[in-house]
Amino acid sequence: MTVYEKSAMQRLSETSKDMELWWDSSPLIFKAWSKEMLKKVSGKEKDLMAKWLEVLFNEEKPEDTLFSGVTTNPILTRKVLDLIPDEVNPIVDKIINDNLSMSNYELAWEVYKEITKEGTKLYMPLFKKSNYRKGYVSAQVDPRLVTDVRKMLGQALELSSISPNIIVKCPGSKEGIYLIQILTSLGIPTNATLVFNVPQVVQVAEAVKRGHEIGMSQGIDYSQWRSVITIMIGRFEEREQYVESAKSAGIEFTEELKRWTGVAIAKKAHIILNDKSNGYLSKLLLCSARPGPKEGEVVHIEKVAGGNMVYTINPEMIDDFMRICKEKDIYSQMDGPVPDGIMNRLTKIPYFNEGYAEYGIKIEDFVNHPSFIFTRDQFSDSMAGIEEYVVKRKEIINP
Repeated sequence: MTVYEKSAMQRLSETSKDMELWWDSSPLIFKAWSKEMLKKVSGKEKDLMAKWLEVLFNEEKPEDTLFSGVTTNPILTRKVLDLIPDEVNPIVDKIINDNLSMSNYELAWEVYKEITKEGTKLYMPLFKKSNYRKGYVSAQVDPRLVTDVRKMLGQALELSSISPNIIVKCPGSKEGIYLIQILTSLGIPTNATLVFNVPQVVQVAEAVKRGHEIGMSQGIDYSQWRSVITIMIGRFEEREQYVESAKSAGIEFTEELKRWTGVAIAKKAHIILNDKSNGYLSKLLLCSARPGPKEGEVVHIEKVAGGNMVYTINPEMIDDFMRICKEKDIYSQMDGPVPDGIMNRLTKIPYFNEGYAEYGIKIEDFVNHPSFIFTRDQFSDSMAGIEEYVVKRKEIINP
């Protein structure tokens, strides 16, 4: 049994010089989450855990943090309101009292922006120290607007004006991809979200490339710009339509097959984005990791370690990963192949092949994919949840 002084997260970050780890939640809850993590251990283990957590993010020295960026989404922002109400309620109440003529929708949007703004402050020291390469905080346009370019553009410009270290999350719909091209042409950093498959990655990368060419021709400053494309690695695998597709092909859909699916897609996307002949400017970002498929392993993370990529990991998965891989060697495996036996079965399933082939899904059909529909609806519900929170606060402060 190997005993490591460094956490699995730190060892993961050291598998290559280009491997980045981001915090997949609001920066505002890191302190509260850390306290909960420390409650789970005692004695020497508690001392070690405290050390590990300080390496991940130290509010006193944010410029030296292991986390080099942040992703958020409506679900995570909604959780902030419940996790640290004493900190956020004064913010929410002030927005309500200062904007009495606003609708609940407008108030919820202001709340979202203000919580995001508070988070950007914590990562600004890293943003400056890294010469604007790290320290970005993601802020997402309303997921209920995935096909409305004009409204998304208006929100994207609002979000980008909050702070220079905002990276705007745009959906991987046809309209969202066009939005990414527009924002890129203006030198605004983007994070493509609601992306689940290789065809979406290719279309986003091409849009970024086109937008960058337009911007360069107009003398746009790209010194504070970057592009990432987020594959929601676990969400593509978990749809019922995938199970049905495997069944129709006569393939037993095992947990092993499911969890290797996201790994296979991630590895191919990584090859495409890092092929210099393509001239792409975007970096792969993975999220939505799941433990397994077997006990004591996290193939979603372990098998892509060492890539030229970003992995953003939510608090629950960080807890699982550090526990599962506490005594495991974490080493570079991104360039390793998916086992032949796994690929032979995967490539017999139509659902997988559509998501694995570079042009297996038409850009017009991205919004109709089961993973897109499920996640869009989930995110949309959370935005509505922020509105509901605002309504409750209004009832409390103005009974």
